[in-house]
Formats: sequence, structure tokens, C-alpha cells
Amino acid sequence: MRLHWIKIVQTALLTIGLAAVLAACTDSEVTPVAQPPQETDETGNTGQTLTVVPPVNSTEAADMAKYQIQTRLTDFQLLNSNGGLAWGVTRNALRLYYTQDEGVTWTNISPSENVQFPANPQYGQSIYFVDRTHGWIVREGMGGTDTIVLRTNNGGASWSLSSLSKTDKVTAISFVSPEKGWILTTVDTSIGKQDKKLYVTEDGGTTWKPMSEIDNDEQTGLGEIPTRGYTTGLTFSDANHGFLTVLDFGTPKLYVTTNGGEDWKVGASFFDRDKFSGCGNFGINSPQFFGREAKGAWMPLSCSTGDRTKFNGFFTDDGGKSWSLSTFSLNKQTGLNRNLAPTFLNANDGWTIHEGITYHTEDGGKTWNALPRSKVFDQIQEDYPEIVKIQMVSTKLGWVLVENTDTKRSLLLQTEDGGVRWKVL
Repeated sequence: MRLHWIKIVQTALLTIGLAAVLAACTDSEVTPVAQPPQETDETGNTGQTLTVVPPVNSTEAADMAKYQIQTRLTDFQLLNSNGGLAWGVTRNALRLYYTQDEGVTWTNISPSENVQFPANPQYGQSIYFVDRTHGWIVREGMGGTDTIVLRTNNGGASWSLSSLSKTDKVTAISFVSPEKGWILTTVDTSIGKQDKKLYVTEDGGTTWKPMSEIDNDEQTGLGEIPTRGYTTGLTFSDANHGFLTVLDFGTPKLYVTTNGGEDWKVGASFFDRDKFSGCGNFGINSPQFFGREAKGAWMPLSCSTGDRTKFNGFFTDDGGKSWSLSTFSLNKQTGLNRNLAPTFLNANDGWTIHEGITYHTEDGGKTWNALPRSKVFDQIQEDYPEIVKIQMVSTKLGWVLVENTDTKRSLLLQTEDGGVRWKVL
């Protein structure tokens, strides 16, 4: 029996030796490009394939070091006509990638895996980039630890850390320059009320301080952000003007500041419940401005009854001093994508997807035109039925992220003709 096992071991060693010799011969003839192992989920679930290159200036060196990974993406944000971010969390580590060639290649700009993320960051809530170079990521405190704020000023080549002293829920983050930004944290205190804490930085996130303590006057709305209502978003359009949306016992409300967040008051009346008779639940997001320090912006408003949701929009052209309602001529949405809000590039051009059909408006949502069905998109929707997000960065270029939560897979698609045709990035 012992001799039998010895022969088996000898045979195995001989086989390994031959394989090594063959590999050596092959290496002498063709030198393969070194590639790191493919990154896959522990469960075996894989996602989109990305071609990753290192952050170097030499095109030749980048080509030599190209490799592919498979990862599940959970959110994205287009920053300009060529570049955008996409990310997801794998084994509690944030995987963040940037492309500057419309998704042909990506650069891994992920922070250290030592900073664990139990949940997927969402843009405008816990991740924000003011340009290609300057970005911030907020990781809520866990187990009594401080909330961590990561920052980069070199496009993710390196990340630095700072912290907030409290561990409340991070609700929103907004920056108006590489230096100045805000973080809002909330904690539910009683039915219909939240303690809302606003932090500000004026040195790019190196240090954070809470806004001045001012006695809250519920009658005039002056002072700190009122505790009434649940926060749904925060946006600053410049260093002075900020907008906070809340649902106050189901009614959408808007609070504004004109001095950088030191004082808040109830904004101009924009919501009339009588115009939405029969609506069970409302949803409102903070204003989305059409460019830095732009005067034009819009807010999506959802109206849900049972399992059906309809979207409309509020628009401003005077920096948020007044808002006008645009009643969208869209059918109510049902199914998995009933909560997918439209996206607007400016006050006129908007897009949305209903039941696999992409719609485009050129008059602020009053009329919507159905675009030809995309065969590629229809095929992908069979396996990836959920639409996470749609964004357009020009009248031609845009992205849409689709997923299948059951299989933990996602795909990022791009259009270059305004939504008529789609392709996988």
C-alpha cells in the first residue's frame, strides 16, 4: 500500500514538472500580459465586466496593465460628457470606478478596504463629487464609532479621513466648490419629527463643524431646521442658498436658507393638495439644479395610490424663489419600476422609461414622445427587470443602470442617440 501511494505522488510530481516545463516554453515564445485575478462575489454572483486601467498618463503602460473584473454596480453618476462614476459594495468594501472615455476603460479609485461599508452609498446622500478631482464619501458610524468622511483632491489616487463626532443617520451631502460643503444627519425622535443636524466645512472636508446653535422659532420658521417632518433631500445651489425637502405628516414642504445654512425658513408655497385629489402618498426630492450656480432647477413629485405611482415636476427659473407645477402627461407606473423618477437635463429636455419604452419631452414634461423600442434593451430587461437610475448628460449621451436583485447582478448601459439605442458599457 505504501509503494502504491509513493507511485501516485511520483506521478503527480512528474505531471507538475511537465506542466512547468511546457509553461516555461510557452513563456519563452509569448510573454503574456500580467493580470490580477477576476474579482467575484463570494456567493459566486457576478455582475458587469469592466476593463480597468491604472491611473497613469502613459497610454502604452496603461494598455500593458489592462485587466478585467466582474462586479455588481449599485449606483452611478455622470460628471461630464466623457466621464462618470460607478460603484458597488463587495464584502463590505466599496468598489468605486471612474471612466473618462465613455466606459471603454475604468480606473479603480476605491478607498481602503479597512473602511467598511455595511450599505451601498447613494449619490447625494453619502457620496458627492464636485468635479473629476474632488470627491467625498460618508460612512455612518457603527457600534458607537464616529461617522467617517473620506475625501480626495486628486481624483481618487489617494483618500484622507476626517470624522463627525455624532453617529446619527447620514441623510444628505452637498458641495458647491472644492472647499465648501455640508452634511446633514438626522435621528427620529417621535412620530413625525426628526432632530436634524447640519455640519459645514470650508476647507474641503478636513474639518467639520455644526452650524451655529440658534433657538428654533416654529412660528416664523427662522433658526435651525425645524424638527417637524422627515428629510427627503438637501441641495445647495451656491455658498449661500440651500434647499431642504421634507414630508411633514405626508405633505411635501420646502425649507430654504440664504446665508449658508445658519438660518432656515419655510420656502415659497408650492404644493396644493387640492390639485392631487385621490393621492394616497406623496414623495418629493430636493431640487436638482441644471449646472453649478444655475437659476434653473426642478423637483420630482410622486403621487402613489396602492401599487400605482405617477410623477409630476416643480420647476424654477429664479433660483428657487418661486416654483411652477408641470403636470406630466405620463401614465401611472406599476410593477418593479413604479418609483423610477424621470431625469431632466434642463427645463425642457427630460427622459423616462415606462415598460421598456424610453420617452422624451422637449417642453418640460407637458408632452412625452415614445422613442423606438431598443431590441438590446428589451433583451436585457428580461434578465435585469429593475431600473435603478437613468441620467442624461447631454441630449444624446446618457446612462441607465438595471439590475436583478434576486441574482445580485447589474448592468450599466449607455445611449449615444438620446435614448433610441442602448449598449452595455
